[in-house]
Amino acid sequence: MKNLIFITNKYPNPIEENVLVFLQQLVWEMSNLNNKCTVVCPVPVNINPKYYKLPYKKTEKTENGNTISVYFPKYIGFGQSEILGYNPAKITTSTFTKAVKKVIKKLDIKPDALYGHFITPAGIAAARIGKKLNIPSFCAYGESTPWTIEHFGVEKTRKELKAIDGIVAVSTHNKNELLELNVVKEEKVGVFPNGYRPERFYPRDKDKSREMFGLPKDKFIVSFVGSFDHRKGVERLIEAVEGLDDVYVICAGKGRLTPNSDRCLYQSPVNHKDLPYFYSASDIFVLPTLNEGCSNAIIEAMACGLPIVSSKLPFNDNILDKNNSLLINPKDIHEIKKSIKTLKNNEKLRNELNKGSLEKAKALTLDRRTKKILKFMSMSI
Repeated sequence: MKNLIFITNKYPNPIEENVLVFLQQLVWEMSNLNNKCTVVCPVPVNINPKYYKLPYKKTEKTENGNTISVYFPKYIGFGQSEILGYNPAKITTSTFTKAVKKVIKKLDIKPDALYGHFITPAGIAAARIGKKLNIPSFCAYGESTPWTIEHFGVEKTRKELKAIDGIVAVSTHNKNELLELNVVKEEKVGVFPNGYRPERFYPRDKDKSREMFGLPKDKFIVSFVGSFDHRKGVERLIEAVEGLDDVYVICAGKGRLTPNSDRCLYQSPVNHKDLPYFYSASDIFVLPTLNEGCSNAIIEAMACGLPIVSSKLPFNDNILDKNNSLLINPKDIHEIKKSIKTLKNNEKLRNELNKGSLEKAKALTLDRRTKKILKFMSMSI
């Protein structure tokens, strides 16, 4: 058994139940593979006073009965975005790192490895602490763009990551971003696309799923899961659908661009446990996104047997191809509309892409991903 500490600036909690659920699932899977897992998630109480209500420590139980300790130390943070011409990213990373250090010092057992979720602030915190305590350190890189690296400073990031033992990139595109910025050596980067829990995400009965969300059984329905913002493209999807006959959309998420349209039958967050039914209530899944690391929503939709319409951009190369998707220019409303219309009118193609999604999903299960990551980490532990 290995003693692993996960460092992150977000983790599911009573205030934000659905934040970074995919990280929680990775931690649980690591625990189920006979590793002792601890999560340290510093929370900036000056940015969100609600964090004062979070307990310093809570415990979680996986489905297999394993216990995970989760710490929420409070700290003063200033974000990573420029304020009045000043970039506070370095200060935030320092105060964040100090909060993590305090927790680790109080633990009885020296960890075998540290795993930071995303490069800043958690990945750099892992690298700093690992170097100081002589502990192997790793971090995940799954950001949609390298903006956090740029805000922290490319040269500074390169210097900090000299101490990192490995980086878990969620796509080949993400790996190439790191190499183009020259912030880490190629041999330190492994590519591991995100994964899903097959015991949770699989096709459910469509009629029963539609009943669950109060949806009509006789309509062609497109699903969308993600933030309601320009990057994810919810407004482009709505515009495309409004030009089609008898096509409707259901949107799981929240954000500034809440879809207000007669064609949108649902526009609210969905609890993670209910997402398989949400996907199964639709005929196809559409995500005209501009940037991604590796979309969990696309992988989950594939696992539920949906044909996919998404962006013909490098971040999708590891998970989408002609066998499970129609790839489009995410900025081109006409292309989005044409793809939806094609799938609506071609049941044979929908069935072919359905089979392609289920087949591709077989290689993207969370347990397979976790075992590969552990093997990658074991070379340094």
